[in-house]
Amino acid sequence: MKLPSQIEIVEVGPRDGLQSLAQRYPTEIKNEMIDALAATGFSRIEATSFMRPEMVPQLSDAEAVWSGLRERPGCTFRALVANRRGMERALAAGVQEVVLLATASERYVQLNQNTSVAGNLAALESAVEAARGRQVHLVGAIAMSIFCAYEGPVALDRTLSIVRRYWEMGVKEVSLATSTGVEGPAEVYRLVAGALDALPDLKVGVHLHNANGMALANAMAAMQAGAMALEGSIGGIGGGIRLPGGEQDHGNVATEDLVNLCSELEVETGVNLPELLEASKKIEAMLGIPFRSYASRGATKEGLMASARVAGWEGK
Repeated sequence: MKLPSQIEIVEVGPRDGLQSLAQRYPTEIKNEMIDALAATGFSRIEATSFMRPEMVPQLSDAEAVWSGLRERPGCTFRALVANRRGMERALAAGVQEVVLLATASERYVQLNQNTSVAGNLAALESAVEAARGRQVHLVGAIAMSIFCAYEGPVALDRTLSIVRRYWEMGVKEVSLATSTGVEGPAEVYRLVAGALDALPDLKVGVHLHNANGMALANAMAAMQAGAMALEGSIGGIGGGIRLPGGEQDHGNVATEDLVNLCSELEVETGVNLPELLEASKKIEAMLGIPFRSYASRGATKEGLMASARVAGWEGK
């Protein structure tokens, strides 16, 4: 297998995870969650988003969350925005890494943001202009980069045209999202490879959802194609998106499983897996919801051996 020696795992649970849950959590719980994750070795954590409160009420305390973050050496916190106003709020709060949200599906962006793909990109261009000259790193996210429930397959050329538009804005890193969670590894490979063929100096990440159970296969395909970052959510929480029939859970891949996969493949992540699993248990209790990661349920080699010790099977 052609795999990198290392890959960055980006934790998005505090943003994409919590924004999709029905319950709204106090700011203090969010900050405690972020701090527990940061202590395990993540180099980047998506802490919140600066969206209109009525659109994402679960994250309406973005400024308060940001002001309560505890600095961790080697860990960068970032926030998501969708327009210039969000960017202005993020900059005022002192955010140094901002994720811009574009959508490749015309129907979805109309339903979700009441605009077109062209209008969405124009709003992001204005947001980038607001950040011009500031010490802020920009990441260009693309939702529905491969498939949309309303439109079906999204043309590769359409997504790549958005990638190029980001590049022309001065955004040198993109995050390609498998938003519906039904995408497959061949498609992921083609998209990542296509982006890097067009722009070899681009940093490409993949944001993984897992409705069809293929997220880990998609992660491997992304790495083989040259992706440098993978995004997951602790415990697999969140990831709900607007789909026919109402809000549905096409949840994020569990970060614990991504880190465990990379450990098995001997791909370095910088994240301490045992410490991450301990943090996962703590956060699961804090949020009061069941996590759905395999690794957090003991499905690792170390977890299985621990279970054997508890059962008194050692030496038998």
